[in-house]
Amino acid sequence: MKKLLFAFLVVFIALNAAPVSAGQGHSGEIKRYITMLESSSQKQRVDAAKMITRSGLSAPGLFNPINNRLVIEYNLYPRNQDHIDEMAWMCKALASSGSPEYKPTLEKIIQSASSPKLKHYAEQSLNMVDEYAERNRIMSDSSGLDPSLSPEINKYMGMLRSGNDRLKKDAAKSIFRGNHTEEKLFDVVHEELLHACNTVSVNDRDGIDTLAWLCKALGSSGNKKYSPTLNRIIKETNSLTLKKYAKKSLNMLK
Repeated sequence: MKKLLFAFLVVFIALNAAPVSAGQGHSGEIKRYITMLESSSQKQRVDAAKMITRSGLSAPGLFNPINNRLVIEYNLYPRNQDHIDEMAWMCKALASSGSPEYKPTLEKIIQSASSPKLKHYAEQSLNMVDEYAERNRIMSDSSGLDPSLSPEINKYMGMLRSGNDRLKKDAAKSIFRGNHTEEKLFDVVHEELLHACNTVSVNDRDGIDTLAWLCKALGSSGNKKYSPTLNRIIKETNSLTLKKYAKKSLNMLK
């Protein structure tokens, strides 16, 4: 019954929410996430929430169903840790909309959730809404858009060029975990890696972590033309962590 109710809410809200502009080109991505959120598999639903937090999307047709689900279910099984974990991820996904419209739901969960853990993640999510709004603005910037590439690839390229280290790292993670072949995308990864190598201090743990993910993303290209850059990092860096990941990435190149 719970799943049927949520499925009804998803369909009703998605059909009645303001449509996503065709120019945004994200309707297919939104449909995929909605399908996952409707799944009978808790893992699928949580995976959808995780991906949504990194998506840069803000369409009401995606976030209204998440909001309504939280309102209905956040106190449904207060002793079930799997349910609490799922609700925590739904809080994070809701915050990633960057919309102040959903703050009252997070505030309600903070005030009245039976689970202290869920209260904690709802508060953490509430504090992230404004940061996500700025993040989404950067990710949706269409300047420099390459019409020959998909919206997803353009989004990653924008994140890499954003000047925001957290966005760069998130883009690198998504590229590494994906199955991408677009050379233009990896050229941007390469450019950002070279630039960062000249500016990041060996004592900057977050900066080194970002560089390591950029190496891994570059390695996932499988393109040997990037070998000289990875070899250069291996020879020149004083960071053992970065050296390790540059070596692993070099071994991924054919």
